[in-house]
Amino acid sequence: MGKHTDQRDRTLMLANILTEETDERHPMPMAELVDRLARFGVTAERKSLYRDLAALRKHGLDVVYRAGTDGGWYVENRTFTSLDLRAIIDAVSVYRWIPESQKHELLNKLVNQAPVPQRKSLRRPVSVRRRSAADPLDLRAVLDRIHAAIQNRKALSFVPYTYDRGKTRTPEDSRRVISPKGLIWAGETYQLLAWDHRDRVIRLYRPDRMGEVLVTGLPAQGPEADAGLWDAAPFGLDPHRRERIRLRCCQALAGEVMDRFGADVKLVPDGDSFLLTADVVMGPEFWGWMTTHADRAAVIAPPWAAKQWQERFKPRLPERVRQPKAV
Repeated sequence: MGKHTDQRDRTLMLANILTEETDERHPMPMAELVDRLARFGVTAERKSLYRDLAALRKHGLDVVYRAGTDGGWYVENRTFTSLDLRAIIDAVSVYRWIPESQKHELLNKLVNQAPVPQRKSLRRPVSVRRRSAADPLDLRAVLDRIHAAIQNRKALSFVPYTYDRGKTRTPEDSRRVISPKGLIWAGETYQLLAWDHRDRVIRLYRPDRMGEVLVTGLPAQGPEADAGLWDAAPFGLDPHRRERIRLRCCQALAGEVMDRFGADVKLVPDGDSFLLTADVVMGPEFWGWMTTHADRAAVIAPPWAAKQWQERFKPRLPERVRQPKAV
């Protein structure tokens, strides 16, 4: 019995060493495996280790041998590749809705999923300023209830609230009942697309401004809504204000345009400038962006938008920036 127990301990210890300390760039020769086991008080012969390695492969651990002077044994395919972990760690690092203490603990767990040789490169500190007044843990609870309502096709009730000039959280007098249709991530925060039972319309709600959220026993109501249609155009989340526009922009604005409209946007050369045709939400965010770049961009279509740009916005600008200049 003791012999079998020692064998199992050796096999498990071997699996741990390979998982923790090896990868494609850091294979471990057989002699080093024997030495590493000896440090833990386990004596092993090469023949027995070959049997252990075969058993590990049989039971799902992808142990690979590479020949050569710098070769040895290592674990190849893992649950998370180094590329996977870098992507997840970067996403967690910039996600604002996790308390700092929990974020630190989660990042450590993710780093420890990689073998020791890779861990240093996975520690990638990022400074993120959380601007919202809502508590991250409160928001997580609200998101859990929203997902539960969507999955069970139930309505939600909640108390909307805002903040006054004294930064005091102020609830409204009555509860609202809505049927959630989907969550949208926009502007570094969540927006909830939902059917309002009282006003009988689809609208957006801020989950971080929803209090006392409850999943009701009422079945979900309202038409189905595709959340993707609401955020398919830049400068807002209102598909009812979406228009196809054409802009003339100077060359220096190309990078900013690709940031706003997407890298696949088509820029058509037009002398020293370029023309851009895209669908946008025609609201304050769009006009604010145009005003910011008024000396480098102009609205030329549709006609009503070009006229509005010329008559309503351009006269407010200094004379020197009323016409887009070529750069």
